[in-house]
Amino acid sequence: MLFVVLPAYNEEAALRILLDDIREACRNIPTQIIVVNDASTDQTLQIAQAYARNYPQVRVVSHPENKGLGGSLMTGFKQAFHLRRNLPKEGLVWEKDYYHDIILTMDADNTHPADRIPLMVEQINLGADLVVASRYALGGNQYGLHPLRKLLSWGAGQVMGRFFPVEGLKDYSCGYRAYRASILENTYLIYDEELIESRSFAGMVELLVKVVNYCHDIREIPFDLHYEKKQGKSKMKVLATIGGYFSLIIRLKKETWGWVEWVRE
Repeated sequence: MLFVVLPAYNEEAALRILLDDIREACRNIPTQIIVVNDASTDQTLQIAQAYARNYPQVRVVSHPENKGLGGSLMTGFKQAFHLRRNLPKEGLVWEKDYYHDIILTMDADNTHPADRIPLMVEQINLGADLVVASRYALGGNQYGLHPLRKLLSWGAGQVMGRFFPVEGLKDYSCGYRAYRASILENTYLIYDEELIESRSFAGMVELLVKVVNYCHDIREIPFDLHYEKKQGKSKMKVLATIGGYFSLIIRLKKETWGWVEWVRE
């Protein structure tokens, strides 16, 4: 079963289009879509609930108070863990002879093209533990992104690659990823609610840094980030995100090595 987790905050303009695209891309893949409404102030919740009434593979969870990206991901993951233990698997047919539960995350603003999902699922079924859709992999690109945001994303990858190197990984901050569900759930059992402590967009990097320790096979596939398709204002606060990245580095290095080893690095 594929579980697609969509954190959504004020995405009324894009959500219905994205859900249509996901359903089309996953028409041959048993899929559950989990929309996590993070206390949106627009019609996001109503749109998600109306969609779910027509399509039973869509489920909606709603926060009464805003919990940020990290909190929304955690809610979506716990819902996926619950579903994978309780949904019947009999009668599900894959194109291949093997079967893996997969948890996939992507942005709900329609900037991540859903047509990459089958390739990411295929890579997990071919043995990958984690697949990252990367703007920086050969063949990837990004469109419509402000130069400052481009610089921030590129810089985050360079800095995180220095402190938390992962062979072959170039895109640390993109949230378009597919995880082998058993590995993600085992990582959650180890960290519990501390799996994602960062409330800012640095939470995506924190999640990656913690999960890769339990992955044997990590792969990147290229994708085109289409930021020009985004409706409304960006949710990212640049200064808070930069601060979140540096706070994350200090916190994780202190936990792992202590101050002396961290200063030496």
